[in-house]
Amino acid sequence: MISNRGNRRILVASTGGIKNDGITSWIKAIIGAMNLDGIEIDVVAWSGTDQAVIEAVRKHVTNVHILPSRQNDPFGYARALRRLTEARQYDVFHICGSSGLVALELAVAAVSGVPIRIAHSHNTTCQHIVLDKVARPLMRKLANVRLACGRDAGKWLFGDNNFAIIPNGKNVCDFTFDANARKMARERLAIPQNAVAIGHVGRFNEQKNHAKLLEVFRELRNRSTKYKLVLIGDGGLLPETRELASKLGIGSSVLFLGRRSDVPFLLNALDCMILPSLYEGFPNVVLEWQINGLPCIVSDSVTRECAVTPLVRFVSLSEPASAWAAYVEEAFSQSNRRLDSRRATRDVSEAGYDIKKNAAMLREFYVKGVS
Repeated sequence: MISNRGNRRILVASTGGIKNDGITSWIKAIIGAMNLDGIEIDVVAWSGTDQAVIEAVRKHVTNVHILPSRQNDPFGYARALRRLTEARQYDVFHICGSSGLVALELAVAAVSGVPIRIAHSHNTTCQHIVLDKVARPLMRKLANVRLACGRDAGKWLFGDNNFAIIPNGKNVCDFTFDANARKMARERLAIPQNAVAIGHVGRFNEQKNHAKLLEVFRELRNRSTKYKLVLIGDGGLLPETRELASKLGIGSSVLFLGRRSDVPFLLNALDCMILPSLYEGFPNVVLEWQINGLPCIVSDSVTRECAVTPLVRFVSLSEPASAWAAYVEEAFSQSNRRLDSRRATRDVSEAGYDIKKNAAMLREFYVKGVS
């Protein structure tokens, strides 16, 4: 727990809870990069949350409050959230999500008298379309600050209402290419130095579309035995994905690394990345891949805002696996890793995706509450 640094109190929550996902990673990164003088930042977690995740968040914030699960006990969650907001008398409530259902938290904050209520859009679609549509008018009425990770995510949730963009920036130095790290990472993963390692970082869920990824890799593997596939992440569809890889006859060429804390290091071992997602708000991983100088073959369902450099190529999901494989081969053949990483580091910083600058922007909203 970080000691009390002042009396400006902020509570941050996510409609998906705190877990190993992009929003939680963003929360940790941006608070970790923020000047916390004069402010306290608390975060909401749900009962049943992985303790390791809670401890990782706790390193960056003042308090982590464990409430009933929003998913399993929404009424208990709302009651506990109200007790918390009234007891702590927060100045700011910041809810991260991708639908009008953030209205639940905003309503609790309004009833509790929290003056600054931030709705923050992190995606370009949601699962509960009908409930989202019903809740949006209330959400827009209750939120007096509207933020988004990108233009498309903001338009999705706020429509024609004004909103501000807080880019999902990175500490670029963490992700720049390192030739020595590449050699070490390949040795640890037992990837031959002459192999071509295709990679993906993301949760195993429907959104990430691992089935398409495996089809593309099978096409590459049929063309040459030099290809390896490295999958980093966990999630509910991991067992199903393992089984599919086996059925496709590529299981022995796929490395399932699970959840890893050394992703910046591991990226150095890879040669090309594939992201066939069905949708994305702003995929942080694509920014990381570019900084590392990695060519990225990305679904055209993903926002084009993530293409900060020429390293990203968008491909329609309707194109066959053979076409995707051809784009991978072309991108890899034109890659100059050191030079591409150096240029990308510059371009990403100049485009505003510097986590320290982004943290300073968010702090202004916490302190002044102006959108």
